[in-house]
Amino acid sequence: MFVDNGSGAYRKVLLTPELAEQVTVVAEDGAAEPSVVLAGLWTEWMRAATLESKATTLATTPLRPYAHQTNAVYGSMLPQPRLRFLLADEPGTGKTIMAGMYLREMQRLGFVRKALVICPAHLVEKWRADFERFLGGGLRRITADTVREGALAIDHDFWVTSLDLASVNAQVQEAIRPDRVGWDVVVIDEAHRMTLSAQSYYQLGRLMSGAPRVLLMTATPHRGKEALFRGLLHLVDPDVFPSVEESDDLGRQLKPGAVHFLRRMKEDLVDYDGVTRLFKGRRAQNLSVALNATEEAFYQQALALVDQYFRPRR
Repeated sequence: MFVDNGSGAYRKVLLTPELAEQVTVVAEDGAAEPSVVLAGLWTEWMRAATLESKATTLATTPLRPYAHQTNAVYGSMLPQPRLRFLLADEPGTGKTIMAGMYLREMQRLGFVRKALVICPAHLVEKWRADFERFLGGGLRRITADTVREGALAIDHDFWVTSLDLASVNAQVQEAIRPDRVGWDVVVIDEAHRMTLSAQSYYQLGRLMSGAPRVLLMTATPHRGKEALFRGLLHLVDPDVFPSVEESDDLGRQLKPGAVHFLRRMKEDLVDYDGVTRLFKGRRAQNLSVALNATEEAFYQQALALVDQYFRPRR
């Protein structure tokens, strides 16, 4: 309950059963119009909600984010008006939800008007469904027909397109250029696909990194190969992280700071009480399996194919 202190300001009061008994019931309300009173109450509720930035995004949706999602969005991402970030939490931690929360809050704050999500084709509808269910909907898909019909020219806020379509279709790629559309932020899901060995993907990443804000997401940012990790970080912020071709020492492990990078393991994630674990623990062990003669022959053939078609890269 909010109580007027007499000077136009309000303070929040927890109405316990004891305090409720002390409340004076007004017999007459001055014959005010009920609809006007309701409008006034609604206005005050909205004013109170905006005192906490996350309230307006979450108050009217079924979304109830976990602590690690709230911490990532409001602790690491929103404090950076010009975000250049690699979100690398493990699979199943809700990176899509975190990205959606960030987009909606940046939209509410007035920093983001047009946003583009790029993801693998099989995830496009998942992104749209999650937006519809948790974040108010409005994530429109870009297809080849969208570009041919000039639909990108309409005044719409949030779009999503397929990584494959954007990387191989020259018309689509030209239509979504940041310097042409004026994206305020570009989100790239499954960003680990943008490697130097996949040139069409990587060139798309370099093109889209020209947006003022870039959010890359992947659960496998490193995969044991320093060149792949540095390539991703170069897409995140080319001014801070040199390209792999320009890197002097690929043998040294690069450790980006919290301004650019966040990765959390499932074992470390807890609820708001700081104690209750969100995921069960895991245990890994190596098992030795003897191969028979037939299996050994197939195994050696597979190794030969790897050596022939997947030569080591820098």
